[in-house]
Amino acid sequence: MTVEARTAGGRWASRIGARALGLAILATSSAAAAEPIAKGPYLQSLDRAGVTVKVELEAAGPASLEVYAAGTERRVAGANSLDSRAFHALRGAGLEPGTTYDYRVSSGDSKSELGHFTTAPAGDAPFRFLVYGDSRSDHAAHEAITRALLAGPGDFLINTGDLVAAGNDAEAWKAFFRIEEPLLRDHCVFACVGNHELSRGDPAGEVAFLKYFSGADENGERTRLYGSFRWSNTRFFLLNAMDTWTGEERDWLRAELDRAMYEPGLVHRIAVLHHGPFSSGPHGGNPALAAAGIVGLMASGKVDLVLAGHDHVYERGDGEGLKYLISGGAGAPVYEHKLSAPQTMAFESVHHFIEAAIDGPSVKMVARRVDGSVIESCGFRGAGGWECDVTKTPPAPAATPAPSSSAEAPARRSCGCSVPGESDSGAGSIAVGIGLLALLARRRRPAG
Repeated sequence: MTVEARTAGGRWASRIGARALGLAILATSSAAAAEPIAKGPYLQSLDRAGVTVKVELEAAGPASLEVYAAGTERRVAGANSLDSRAFHALRGAGLEPGTTYDYRVSSGDSKSELGHFTTAPAGDAPFRFLVYGDSRSDHAAHEAITRALLAGPGDFLINTGDLVAAGNDAEAWKAFFRIEEPLLRDHCVFACVGNHELSRGDPAGEVAFLKYFSGADENGERTRLYGSFRWSNTRFFLLNAMDTWTGEERDWLRAELDRAMYEPGLVHRIAVLHHGPFSSGPHGGNPALAAAGIVGLMASGKVDLVLAGHDHVYERGDGEGLKYLISGGAGAPVYEHKLSAPQTMAFESVHHFIEAAIDGPSVKMVARRVDGSVIESCGFRGAGGWECDVTKTPPAPAATPAPSSSAEAPARRSCGCSVPGESDSGAGSIAVGIGLLALLARRRRPAG
């Protein structure tokens, strides 16, 4: 072979190699741009004119949202996030009130299942919502509640906090979104923060909660752990119950309640917070609320109802001018009746959720056990007191719970419910108890 032939062959081989390398790079880039979905898509900030769809990819990549007229492929809104990152919040705007839409999120060739939502009504139309909370720790119970919620009637969801056992635990969030994926795809959840999301002062917990659930204000994403939103004739106030209530949140709530006094067409005001003012469970009422005068502030601000969690029970009551419900039975181990709060009117230690319906001045609440049986059905009109149906459905016979499909650790029976930033008083109590037991053992040990 001549030198020229060898040289020509080398140039040809080089061209083939360069082309192959280019195709390989292109294939790699396309694969990186089509990342599978790790969490979501799920709905946030749903109002009369739009919705925010959030999604987390397995790795950094772009994402896009398409909103369709219900039952068609006619695109009516959408958004593109071309930045290469894992988490995306995509806003579908310019929608009509009280209208049902379909939507889908895609990243390259990866596409989500078709989701659905209905925007908030323009006027004072009747509406329904579902209330649940304290889903942490027991994945099997959480899955059962999620299945029950999927079958329940509701335009949106209210979560009373403690979604996960630790807000700084990425695996806990992964399990939460895996379990609630079909529920949150088609139901916007408005969640208030619990003490477990705050992870005892670790800022990673607060950052994670705000990233996933900063959708309470009409003016966009929250940068704080409280906010409000309106639906039909009702304004909801989502609060950070673990605050000291001596500063900004107290001032904000006072201003918001004052503003709501003159809000056109507003009939109801509902406050949602994790640790409420009253409880007959082991935690009792929130002492910070009492010390800061928040109960009186809510009552004078015409708050109709307080929705809370923290104690893993169902409870209904009326105290100091405030009607309240505790719904902390969405998965965490249920608590026993420990106190005798004079405000308590009904109490049951059970996994459960609440179906709520508002029609003009009328509010109706049906509390259901996980098997669908009715704990009680109660309601009120305007500023009136509780009125309850006399008939109740007894619980179904106990059955062995289905095993969790998660490979997570089994449910933790401890609470770890100290306010973030405080010392772990529970651990101190345990240590003291162990010391006392050891001392008693030494005293009882026979001589010699």
